[in-house]
Amino acid sequence: MKYSISAIACLAVLQGCMVGPSTEPPAIPVAEDYLTQINPSAEQAMDAEWWEKFDDAEFSRVMNAVLEQNLDIDIALANVRVREADVAIAGSALLPSFDGFMQTQLNSVLTGGVDGDITAAAGGTLGYDVDIAGGNKRSVQAAMARLEAARISVNDVRRLVTRQAALQYIELRRAEARLELLQSSLDLQTQTLEIVQSRYGAGLSPALDVDRVAADLARTRAQKGVLEATRKSADYALSVLAGRSPEDLVLKTERQEELPTYQGSLSAGVPADLLRRRPDIRSAEAQLVAELASVGARKADLYPSLRLPGTIQASGGSSNSVAEQVTLGLSAILDVPLFDAGARKARLDAQRAQADIALMNYRASVLEGLQEVETALVRIEALQQRLDELNRAVEASESAYRQLEALYREGLSSFLDVLDSQRQLIDSRETVIDTQADLAAAIITLNASLGFGDI
Repeated sequence: MKYSISAIACLAVLQGCMVGPSTEPPAIPVAEDYLTQINPSAEQAMDAEWWEKFDDAEFSRVMNAVLEQNLDIDIALANVRVREADVAIAGSALLPSFDGFMQTQLNSVLTGGVDGDITAAAGGTLGYDVDIAGGNKRSVQAAMARLEAARISVNDVRRLVTRQAALQYIELRRAEARLELLQSSLDLQTQTLEIVQSRYGAGLSPALDVDRVAADLARTRAQKGVLEATRKSADYALSVLAGRSPEDLVLKTERQEELPTYQGSLSAGVPADLLRRRPDIRSAEAQLVAELASVGARKADLYPSLRLPGTIQASGGSSNSVAEQVTLGLSAILDVPLFDAGARKARLDAQRAQADIALMNYRASVLEGLQEVETALVRIEALQQRLDELNRAVEASESAYRQLEALYREGLSSFLDVLDSQRQLIDSRETVIDTQADLAAAIITLNASLGFGDI
């Protein structure tokens, strides 16, 4: 982090007299623990590059590409440079100013043949604002707090961008896993159709059974286009997040049959950690400091101000090689506000309202952060339990389908029983994939909600 020369000079004199409220943000009480504890005994093992815990090399490569090339992050970094310039501008008001000038003049008498005379003058004007009430110092405080907020916001943009990219990656892999399952389901239904057609040809099954299997097969085949579109949409989104055009795909590997699984331990820590780590909360806190400092700057406008202007000038004619006259002028101007129809007071009231808004935004960011973490924890717990039950359901459905198919071949089971069992099996497998993707998304959301990504 670099400060300009002007900002460093500002820091040296910042402790002078300043009117206005304290810029210390209020303490916001939070609970000692979250309502849901996934693994209370686990140590805090999550970190900024949490996507590495999914043990997916392509996932890590995509995330790194997004961090390096994302345009929103570049915009946030450019905004930091704007705020650095604002600090330098505000700090310049605490130091004297000096402007130089040079003037030449030709004096000539147009009658009588008298030669002309050239006179020259050079000098400078200086000025200094004594800043009696500390309004300029408060402006520096506000500018530096906004700079800090901008720097923290870079990490918040990274946090949100990595969350968005990770969710898109999971959606892409979900679509790929569903496409792989779709092919397995089509193979299963095609096999069933061949069995039914064979029995129909032998006069053992009615045409209705053939139509039912064919209808199921068509419905399953109809999902392919939607899944392909979902995959391409996520792929395009990842490319744009990585600062590329949609056709310049960031993903390089072939389709994967399985979704990435999180290998790290899950621990949310305590709510107090959220206030220290989550960048949007810290940025809102810095914005509050800036608005409180600006209240002091506006309040200083109600007090007298003292300016010390001055000039220094040297002048001479063309016949002299040295200055004929050097003059120095210094003055002091005390500006006392008497009447402005309430404009200064209105500006102060407006700034106080801005500070109130910043305080409410700060509190809201804390509450929103706590809500996101609590929601993610509850969702992860529910999805883990759901996935365990669904895996057992898939095992039971596979066993039931194999038995009913064998009985149907022997004429000991009705076709509707086989068809219903097949539908349950396919539906259970699809639900497992969706739940696995939802669980991965919930873990991603938890990491982002905890504020990891401050890199």
